[in-house]
Amino acid sequence: MTPRLLLLTSAPFLFASTAAAQLPRIMLTGYWPPSNEAVRQFSTDPLLNPGGWQGGNWENRGYDIHSFFPTFNPPTCTNCGTGQGQLIVDYQNTSQDFWQIANTVQPIAVMTFSRGAVGNSWEVEMNQYNRTSWIDDYVPPLQPTPSPPDNSVPPDFLRPSTLPVQGIVNAVLASGLSVAPAICASGNGGGFLSEFIAYHGVWYQDVHKWPGDPAWCIAGGHIHVGTNISFVIARQAAEVSLRELIAHVDAVRANTTCQANLGFAGPGNATFQICGGHLNVPGSLAELRVTGALPNGIGVLAFGAANNPTPLLGGTAVPLPTFWLDLVTFDGQGTWRWPNALTTPPLPLPDVFTQLAWYDPALPQSFGFTNALRVVLQ
Repeated sequence: MTPRLLLLTSAPFLFASTAAAQLPRIMLTGYWPPSNEAVRQFSTDPLLNPGGWQGGNWENRGYDIHSFFPTFNPPTCTNCGTGQGQLIVDYQNTSQDFWQIANTVQPIAVMTFSRGAVGNSWEVEMNQYNRTSWIDDYVPPLQPTPSPPDNSVPPDFLRPSTLPVQGIVNAVLASGLSVAPAICASGNGGGFLSEFIAYHGVWYQDVHKWPGDPAWCIAGGHIHVGTNISFVIARQAAEVSLRELIAHVDAVRANTTCQANLGFAGPGNATFQICGGHLNVPGSLAELRVTGALPNGIGVLAFGAANNPTPLLGGTAVPLPTFWLDLVTFDGQGTWRWPNALTTPPLPLPDVFTQLAWYDPALPQSFGFTNALRVVLQ
């Protein structure tokens, strides 16, 4: 595998890759100690991690692990303040750095950490809110700008963790480490920077939860680390949590597929995907999704038993002859979704073929065509 280079400094984030084929990445973040020390080994910055990056194909599990965190002086601080470097404990800096890092790394999972209550708690948070009001931070402006930070959902909207929360608690408990794992199921992340970065993690995951997204992200969530946990134990507990997260991601990936793209798209720039469970496995479900069609337009979804590319209306119709047609309506972004529309048939069936055409008076013959898909049913 061709080497990759990740540089993390107080300057703008740099992520350079020369790899033709890359392992999926998992992104970890820390805040005040011991949470930053829990993930230090996964930093590629030699100044932050003189011992060398430990995240490359970590434990041969098929994932590269990358961590990002501020530093503090002294490292065992009590009233720690903002810290130095990236992801300092400040609303504006955290948000700017988080999106720059996450959009570059494109992690398949995100797990954020911060310092929690006094004691040995290892608290896996369930609830993160798009708050309108937060506890003031250390540097003006003292509140997030904007607040609430996420204008895609209503104020105080709940975004829950998608980590395997019970699995993490069970694994940390079974490890015998001197920590007290628990799920915070009914509370919240505290309304300060811990919940703020936690919200960013679950927000990013929700934006990229579609399996057809090139930046597909399966899980996101937050863990509060007790102040009395030593750096060594915090690191070990983070490793246990990470192993459980990887097992969860492995299971989701193994049970998720996108149906084969046959091409033949155009005219127009719409893309058709069917992603979800393996439809030759009993009980599986899959979602149909089109993006890039005419906003607020209409189209026709076609299914056929044959792959028979045929010129039609300036494009190529593939599923001919058709055995099923349906009228669809695109939203204001030119997107159409049909969640859980396909399921495993009760009896084995041959593969079927599907495609959408839509009306667009701006196109040469007023119709566009998506790519065609082959749907495996047996």
